[in-house]
Amino acid sequence: MLQLLRKGFAVPRFRRALELGFGEGVSINIHAAAGNIEWAGTDFNATQTSFARDLAEASEARVKLYNDSFAEFAARDDLGEFDFIGIHGIMSWINHENQMHLAKIIEKNLAVGGVLYNSYNTFPGWAPMIPMRDILSLYSEKLGNSDLLQGINDALAFAQKLVDLDGLYTRQQPVIKARLEGMQKHDHVYLAHEYFNKNWDTISFARMAELLAPAKMDYVCQANYLELVDILNLSRDQIEFLATIRDVVLKESVRDFLMGAQFRRDYWVKGARKLSAIDRDDALRRQSFALTCRRDSVELTAKGLRSVFNLNADVYNPVLDIFADNQPHTIGETEEKLREKNVSLSQILEAVSILAGKGSLAPAQEYDGKIQRCCQSLNEHIELLARAENTMNYLACPLTGGGVSVSRFDQLFLLALKNGLRKPGQWAKFAWDQLCRTRQKLVIDGKTLETDEENLAELQKRAEDFERDRLAILRLAGIAK
Repeated sequence: MLQLLRKGFAVPRFRRALELGFGEGVSINIHAAAGNIEWAGTDFNATQTSFARDLAEASEARVKLYNDSFAEFAARDDLGEFDFIGIHGIMSWINHENQMHLAKIIEKNLAVGGVLYNSYNTFPGWAPMIPMRDILSLYSEKLGNSDLLQGINDALAFAQKLVDLDGLYTRQQPVIKARLEGMQKHDHVYLAHEYFNKNWDTISFARMAELLAPAKMDYVCQANYLELVDILNLSRDQIEFLATIRDVVLKESVRDFLMGAQFRRDYWVKGARKLSAIDRDDALRRQSFALTCRRDSVELTAKGLRSVFNLNADVYNPVLDIFADNQPHTIGETEEKLREKNVSLSQILEAVSILAGKGSLAPAQEYDGKIQRCCQSLNEHIELLARAENTMNYLACPLTGGGVSVSRFDQLFLLALKNGLRKPGQWAKFAWDQLCRTRQKLVIDGKTLETDEENLAELQKRAEDFERDRLAILRLAGIAK
């Protein structure tokens, strides 16, 4: 919780956590397997809940998965209090009644001092696309194909014809054309809930604050590391202007306007409590991080809304050198080692935040044999699923307490290793055997590789890249043996 501490707020000890609307349960199961927290969650979709329970059974982690509606879940009296509640995107895809049920669960079941993570579509970034989304939804409802995949393709084709007519609104809002082009690249599962969901709501920060007010929630900060670094996203004049606004709701609304915000990831606390400067710095120094990639692969640049920034090599190189062993190091330890190089605590905190935002660093933890076993069992289950389809691109990581991105083919190479195969050529053959069993072939730049030789050659290349660039990191993270 580096973000909350940097803002000077107390963070509770997380013992129990809840996810509302967990989908297929990938995130909740990975966090349950990789941490020392007892998790619970609910999702109304019975098929998704069944899949999520299979993941839970595989890991044997402490997680309870319910198939209740939000109304049913809000009415339960056997849940107790949670130190953390996570809601990812759900507020945007349910009706107002269910939004109120979620607010009631937060009011009733989030402990005093507890943290809420809440992400949702917001203004003004979504404003230009609302008329197009309504047309897509109407087309699907009135003329859509009963087959979901074909129905989405038909609706996108209709929308493209509309944009090509170069109407006045399209010319007034050129972002629509770019967004439509981007939609063509997304998978249909994402498009189905983002554009074709029955309930779809864009929520301003002010309205979210109003919704959460009865639960006594205080807004603390955005969860995205890079969005906490103003200089990456705002001009100096904009930063100075925001500093003159004391009201939180107005300030965040103005920030969203300046940044053209489309999606918010917020941390709220029930009864936020400020720390003294001493307690804040002590808590920050105890935070532990680890490098999640090779040291030499980290570029000293960071992309913000305004431009790509060059990072100060005199600060970032020494910080990265400390983390180069891919093992956990605390911020306090880093501060001590860099004292002679005149790198300050504030510089280290900004560097760690930006590197975490880039995905180069991740919070780290000490873990025991139980966590290791839960992660290994869950990961093997996920890897077995990868034989048939590209189901999940994350594995549980005992080092970080969360998930690490691992592609389908890297998962198959890990499975090959577990089957006693030690060389990249053997891993490639193993992966190709799995594809053959399901009559699948590789597709490169839209072109299908037709022959066995072409597919094996490509898999051989990927296996060699995996061995050179990623296997050692996964071993240090406790994922690979």
